[in-house]
Amino acid sequence: MRCSRTLVLASLTMLGACAPIRGSVEQSATASIRAELERRYAENAAGFLKGDVQAIMALRAPDFHTVTPQGVTNDRASMELYTQGLLNSIKKWNKLEMVIDSLHVNGDTAFVTMSQHLDRMALRPDNQVHHVETWATQREAWRRINGQWYLWRVDQVGNQRRLVDGKPG
Repeated sequence: MRCSRTLVLASLTMLGACAPIRGSVEQSATASIRAELERRYAENAAGFLKGDVQAIMALRAPDFHTVTPQGVTNDRASMELYTQGLLNSIKKWNKLEMVIDSLHVNGDTAFVTMSQHLDRMALRPDNQVHHVETWATQREAWRRINGQWYLWRVDQVGNQRRLVDGKPG
């Protein structure tokens, strides 16, 4: 009986010892993926700051798409046109912030909840340049393709706010 207890205790001890190691490996992998995604966000921001649509779209998966809060899906081609239009209106960037609020990884897909704040001087419908600030929180899904992360989907956009010259607009 004593031998059985010893084996049980030894087994429980070994199982307990493995749990933190497994958790540490998972945390380390997630931290590594987070660092890779932060580099991709920095590349994305650089593309926006330079007004380089091709650099921005190079970070998007071939089947990239967005889903609006109204449930409308926009494909890669329509998002490229939207991005070009946005960049055409911007005369000067004041600040461009993209922050990873949370990250969940499932195989080769990473789900990011991110917050963004865009502050710029932009041409508005009145054909005048105005100070425009926008905020949003959204879910972004990134896929690893051939060892590199590409933005695949943007959805669950919320907490949207826009100020034009300091007033809601």
